[in-house]
Amino acid sequence: MPNICHITLSAYLAQVKDLIEDAGGLPEWVVCELANVNWNRGHCYLELVETDPDGSVTAKARGTIWSYRAAALSRAFELSCGAPLRKGIKVMLYVQSQLSELYGFSLNVLDIDPSYTLGDLEAKKQATLKRLAEEDLLERNKELEVPTLPYRIAIVSAEGAAGYGDFMKHLEDSGVDFEVQLFEAAMQGETAPESISAAFGMIEERAADFDVVAFIRGGGSNLDLACFDDYLIARSIALCPLPVISGIGHERDNHICDDVASVRVKTPTGAADFIIGRFSDAYEALQDVSGRLFAGLEDTLAGYDDALERLSARFSSTLRNYTEVRGEKLSNLRYRLEKAAQGNIEERLYWLDRVLTLLQGADPSRILERGYGIVTIDGQKVTDIASVADGVRLTIMMKDGKVSLTARDVKIEKKTEQ
Repeated sequence: MPNICHITLSAYLAQVKDLIEDAGGLPEWVVCELANVNWNRGHCYLELVETDPDGSVTAKARGTIWSYRAAALSRAFELSCGAPLRKGIKVMLYVQSQLSELYGFSLNVLDIDPSYTLGDLEAKKQATLKRLAEEDLLERNKELEVPTLPYRIAIVSAEGAAGYGDFMKHLEDSGVDFEVQLFEAAMQGETAPESISAAFGMIEERAADFDVVAFIRGGGSNLDLACFDDYLIARSIALCPLPVISGIGHERDNHICDDVASVRVKTPTGAADFIIGRFSDAYEALQDVSGRLFAGLEDTLAGYDDALERLSARFSSTLRNYTEVRGEKLSNLRYRLEKAAQGNIEERLYWLDRVLTLLQGADPSRILERGYGIVTIDGQKVTDIASVADGVRLTIMMKDGKVSLTARDVKIEKKTEQ
């Protein structure tokens, strides 16, 4: 093999670097989007992108505003545009090219033209929010009430996603027997809006099978999460017949899908915690009611025991005083009175025992043990069928706990008098 003239990578990059420096860094005003903005020790590090009309990235570069001019440029931009430098902003930057043999190519930002403000992503987001407001869709899903115990959950996510795995693990660790079904969808990229919309369409067809929808995805880059500001996704959430719990991205992220959902939480695990929390709250309320009920029953029974003891003492005292006054001269009368009093006391004790037996039989805990239940609406016992109608929230207390539910498809069948 003949020898080929060659140089090292560092030597080649050094030549390119010399060309750039000989051209004075090729200073130029450049229009681009800020895909990411990070501050560190006063320096501002930028991820610059260019996209075509369909949203595909056609160019990407690193940019840096060094600390000696970063604060001044950032402050001037915010005063002019009313917003700080942030991801999604379209800007015009005056840049110089620079190349490091070790750190690669980047753009040194020398100035910013404040006339370029919102970028394509932010402009689309604002236009989408405006359109949703005009169509009265921003608050529509928020008007749906999350059930007290939402154990039937439809999930819109990607099966292999870490956020979905975290969500499922939290539900499994809770000990609650949830019924869940995944409606899988693409959660990033160009196909995400149509895929997510289709998943919500399938859920709508089976709305009666679920209590809530969990819309979840873990964190990602700005471009990965940009689809969650899409109008098609927002409209699907707004028109969903079930309350939607949105847990998209990291704690710092906020998207239009969060703004239109019934409940917005910070992460997928936050969505699981919200659902589990509903059961924890209901359990604590049940424990409180149960404790107060049985305490009241114990007090009632204790009161009857005290009354019985006082009555018995009064009879015994009255009889003793009477016989002592009469003495031996009234021994015959005392005998008859004692017999009569004893019979009277036995009869009263018999009836008191009957009353106590009846009271114990009416003890709600014993009634519940026999398979009966106590039905209440807003804490009031239900005694007639006219109180039950569609949409009414019922609470049924049974021997081992309480169940809260909403009446649906109520059919009234009155008892026929014989």
